[in-house]
Amino acid sequence: MLAERVSTILDGPVSVERRSPAGTLVFSGTPALRAPEALPMPQGAEAVAGAEPTEAPAEPWPLDRAEIPLGTHGGADWVLVLPGRPETARDEEFLQELGTLVGAALAAPALREAAGRTETVVAAAYTFARRLTRLHGTAPLPQFIIDSLAEAAHADLGALAVYDETAGHLRIAATHGYPAVLVEHVRVLPGQGVIGRVHDTRRPMLVTNLEEVGGLHTRRPRYKTGSFLAVPLLANGEVLGVASLADRQDGRPFDKTNLTAVRALAAPAALALLNDRLAHRTRELAHAATIDPLTGLFNRRYFETRIEEEMERARRYAHDLALLIADIDNFKQLNDQLGHLAGDFLLKQVADILKRAVRVFDVCTRIGGEEFAILMPRSDVTNGLMVAERIRQRVESASREAGPLPAHLRVTISLGLTVLRADTAPQALIARADRALYRAKADGKNCVRVEE
Repeated sequence: MLAERVSTILDGPVSVERRSPAGTLVFSGTPALRAPEALPMPQGAEAVAGAEPTEAPAEPWPLDRAEIPLGTHGGADWVLVLPGRPETARDEEFLQELGTLVGAALAAPALREAAGRTETVVAAAYTFARRLTRLHGTAPLPQFIIDSLAEAAHADLGALAVYDETAGHLRIAATHGYPAVLVEHVRVLPGQGVIGRVHDTRRPMLVTNLEEVGGLHTRRPRYKTGSFLAVPLLANGEVLGVASLADRQDGRPFDKTNLTAVRALAAPAALALLNDRLAHRTRELAHAATIDPLTGLFNRRYFETRIEEEMERARRYAHDLALLIADIDNFKQLNDQLGHLAGDFLLKQVADILKRAVRVFDVCTRIGGEEFAILMPRSDVTNGLMVAERIRQRVESASREAGPLPAHLRVTISLGLTVLRADTAPQALIARADRALYRAKADGKNCVRVEE
């Protein structure tokens, strides 16, 4: 079209030539002319160039010709060829301006196409980031990431490897196009294989043919082509994972366009993984702050929070609430005689008995050295006494054969029970349970007392 328009303007023959290492492709105006030295158009060039190849010229091209550069587009140099030479400086200036205009016209479709691709990538990244926020902190997050990256690259297969800081290796967190069970056991060390190499270098890898790259493993049967993409997921200078993609859907090798599309999604994906990791750490720290490290029961801080919540809930819904406080009898003497290791073992054993003796929604806590408290929602005095007696009997009859405790050692526990009243404050409820416990101690220990 350009050749025809320029030919009309100049009222003479012109040609637009695309020159590349593979040969010179000629596109002519009217009449159809071609330079004598031009090579024939390779097969498929019509689709690449977007124009019809010229027919053989009806008359020879003049040997005296002017070539005006139109710039580099699509990996080749383009020129506008006119018969004859410019005779004056004005003619030469005109031809240079003409070359600039024709070159801009030639570049416009490519620029529009590139702009369209950029807009598509930006829109995809925006949509991807919005959906990531909805999946924050959920199990489908890694699967959504690898599915989205595979779609962006038009890949049939993909895998997302996430770095495990504690173990010091990468593990496959999600796959696309094949079952995750095939690779769930795979552990990749930094620097090992494609995934490990991308993790170490922090640079993406675009391979058009695996067989032409040394140092990589041979292609596995599940891959149809030897081309693949591997992209690191970076956030705050740290590699959180590596996404690897294989088998482009059209069977052709991956190119820079695919790489750009994947890298546009890699940044928000990495931030999502980072947020997920930080949220997990926060949950772990919050859990650790409420757990007694020795017994695994909740600690006093958690007990003080939950007792207020349970009392408020019991009042709102008119439910019963029982509080049981237990204390190991003569624990100080046992600890002094047998040592702290034996004392710690006994505390763990009693804690395990408490957990097994109550319901799953009852709250077992260690509130002091050898003192425990149990919150029992929807339990009245009768239910509370049944649980307390069960605990007392199991502690007394527990086997001492394992661990550092003497097999003949007799361990007992005293328990105090109370229930919620309409006008009871948390401290008043605790004080009543303590008074019941003191009575149990005063009555000879190894018993249960109630303070209503």
